[in-house]
Amino acid sequence: MGVGMATNLQKYLASQSSHLTVWNRSPGKSASVQELGAHVASSIEDLVSKSNVIFTSLSNDAAVESVYGQLAALAAKIQEPMIFVETSTIHPSSATKNAELFAAYPQHSYLQCPVFGRPPAAHAAQLIWVASGNSEAIQKLSPYFASMSRHTVDLKTTNAASASSFKLIGNFFVMGTIELLAEGLNLAERIDIDKQAMLGFIETFFPTQSWITYSQKMADRSTTKAGGFPVELGLKDVGHMRRLAAENGTSLPTADLAYKHLEVLKEEGKGDQDWSSIIDVMRSSRA
Repeated sequence: MGVGMATNLQKYLASQSSHLTVWNRSPGKSASVQELGAHVASSIEDLVSKSNVIFTSLSNDAAVESVYGQLAALAAKIQEPMIFVETSTIHPSSATKNAELFAAYPQHSYLQCPVFGRPPAAHAAQLIWVASGNSEAIQKLSPYFASMSRHTVDLKTTNAASASSFKLIGNFFVMGTIELLAEGLNLAERIDIDKQAMLGFIETFFPTQSWITYSQKMADRSTTKAGGFPVELGLKDVGHMRRLAAENGTSLPTADLAYKHLEVLKEEGKGDQDWSSIIDVMRSSRA
């Protein structure tokens, strides 16, 4: 995700006679963006010293907490205004914690801006951006958002938790779609319904990319996470969904069921497979 986003942002900045500075905890991942003209920071300290806007894309809450602990400590020493934009899928409490870190430094702005879309969408600048935080900062960065996305949802709130909650609910719809497709396609296989006829029906009746892509992966028995989402991260996101529901006095039975299926895959050492692999749990009667 980060590579695709950085690639499009660098292209936009180059068109404005500017450039991106990138830093990655795995340095080799920056090579393709560097070839487009981006500069590579030698450390997170180097990155902060050379930037006035910092976007982060990280895998989980622990990584976000670690990186933002460093960013806040470094930002405390800088008087020039900076904008920090966190794009990861994290629990609302993690977003709130980040916002509180920067509240102590009013010269800086913190935006919680999770994105919807798989890696191919990131590379194609077709993400859906969700923005929360200081309205002036959001307006200032809107051309940057547009360079990486096809649509921006401005929640018009400074509450960082709102954007994270919005993202988890959106991901619940995606996970629910996967669970529904897995159950239906497994039944179709059990009673020997023609595969192409079933896929044709889905494409005609539910002509959306998520339905078409995931049904095709399941029908092809493709377990690769390439262009998709691994089971390990799926468990993280579905866990956050369930926790958010419980904290607000409700439940998500579909998420409970999907979590059970994802746990089976992880226990079998398949944590790096695409989360649509839950259909394999049903195929083997372990649902």
